[in-house]
Amino acid sequence: MKRASLVPYFLASVLLLVVLFSLYVFYESRWLEEELVRQVEVKALALTKTMETSAKKSIKGNELIEQLVRRRLLDNARVIDRLLTANHPERLVKHISSINDLYKVELLDRQGRPWVSHTGTEPSDLDDLLAAFRDRWSGHEAAVHMWGRLWSQFPGQAPPLPQNKFWEDSVFGVALEARSFPGYIAVHADASYMLKLQREIGVQRQIQDLGRQDDIHQLALLDNDFTVLAHTDPALIGVPMLDDLTARARATERSAHRIAETDTGARRYELVKPITLDDDPMGYLRIGLSMDAVDAAWWQSLWAMVGLGCGILALGMLGFAAILYNQRFHMQEIKALEAEVERREHLSMMGNLAATVAHEVRNPLNAISMGLQRLKGEFKPTQDESEYSRFIELMRGEVHRLNSIVEEFLTLARPLNMKPDLVKVDQLLNELTTLTQSDAAATGVEVAVASHGPRPVVKADPDYLKQVLLNLILNGFQAMPEGGTLTIETAARDGKMRLSISDTGTGIEPENLARIFEPYFTTKADGSGLGLAIARRIIEAHGGTIDVTSKAGNGSRFDIVLPLDHALT
Repeated sequence: MKRASLVPYFLASVLLLVVLFSLYVFYESRWLEEELVRQVEVKALALTKTMETSAKKSIKGNELIEQLVRRRLLDNARVIDRLLTANHPERLVKHISSINDLYKVELLDRQGRPWVSHTGTEPSDLDDLLAAFRDRWSGHEAAVHMWGRLWSQFPGQAPPLPQNKFWEDSVFGVALEARSFPGYIAVHADASYMLKLQREIGVQRQIQDLGRQDDIHQLALLDNDFTVLAHTDPALIGVPMLDDLTARARATERSAHRIAETDTGARRYELVKPITLDDDPMGYLRIGLSMDAVDAAWWQSLWAMVGLGCGILALGMLGFAAILYNQRFHMQEIKALEAEVERREHLSMMGNLAATVAHEVRNPLNAISMGLQRLKGEFKPTQDESEYSRFIELMRGEVHRLNSIVEEFLTLARPLNMKPDLVKVDQLLNELTTLTQSDAAATGVEVAVASHGPRPVVKADPDYLKQVLLNLILNGFQAMPEGGTLTIETAARDGKMRLSISDTGTGIEPENLARIFEPYFTTKADGSGLGLAIARRIIEAHGGTIDVTSKAGNGSRFDIVLPLDHALT
């Protein structure tokens, strides 16, 4: 399989991983953002619930306190009225005001003007005036008028109050229609006391306490017209707070929320919730929570997901690359095995053909050889006897060459008759160098033998192994017609013996290198093309391999690898 053909599969796999990773990050980030916003919403609802409960309790408490204070003021007014009816001096009224911590006590006529005040001078004719009106008001039930922060009108069925609004200069008080004189007894509570009490237990104090949390941007209590009654920023009290969020809460009469951006670009969660008191609309609670912590957590989680996803993506890409590379490697092995099977089938076919041809050719060759032998021994030429003898020897030589080719055919075709034995490789090489010494000297080749490590001993057929090595050595001599160096090296390592034969000859052309072990392929004019094919068959029968590396003009190198403990069959 070509490498280029794997690139589209790899790119498609990477693209699929990127798409899956992007979908994972998108949906996970959306889910995380929704979950964080939901948690903020839960917190906002919990705060509004707390604020609502606190506001209701505060209002109930203020109402109860005002009722108690009102009752106390009313009791003081009645006591003062009785004292005046009993014709007690007014300084006693002043004394009552002082000991009861009253802000002010006023005696007013029907027009709201001072009748007599505990701070003014007692009129000399007070006793006469009291006596004059005592009979007129006897038996009349006194009316009570009250005012305070939570009430905007005066209860009761008393005669209308005067145009002079005497109650506007105080925070809280009562006005009792006097029996002792024709007018009112107005008792005012201490304003500073009331304001302090409301600050201590009121909604504003509780909102400010809650607003000290870092993530709370604002808390506000609004009336039904969305005017601020209490706020974490006291400067905003009394300011209308109208926007689309409050309008939506009013229109739906349900909670409304949104996520808005501030002027600084930060996000804020806002919630407006209507509240009721005794099933009557009381106002609205508004809360604003900072989203800074949520956004920071979201970005941190997003980067963690991106980092994790990139790591998974990188591992996935490496995994795909490894799978594709492994697939390519196995495909190469499969193709090599297919090529080897095809080669063996080809060799088998060629071997069968060679065996058939050799069998058919061998008998005529034997007959020709016998005929030539009889011609040489039984017939004498009458002339040119030397020429006759040379011609006979030439024909016998050609018959012998043809017989050798037939023997090579048979060697390639039939199973090898192996006779394994322990072979000392260095001793075998010494025999071969001695045997080929004359050929080396004739071609001007120097033979060098080197052994690295321990001397190897292999279990092999010595004759077949000698045939292979002799063939390679003679091929090396032929590759160096102008002389050179033939190097034979041996090394034993990891249970295998490596034997290399290299020359400094002309080398092998690249287009011929892949076919060097094919049967009947040769670049020699008189070669049969069977020597290296037979050598490869012999080495493979021993459980080894033979390879060649060569470059044109730089010589060739044949490497033989044999197992040291291979058991032949």
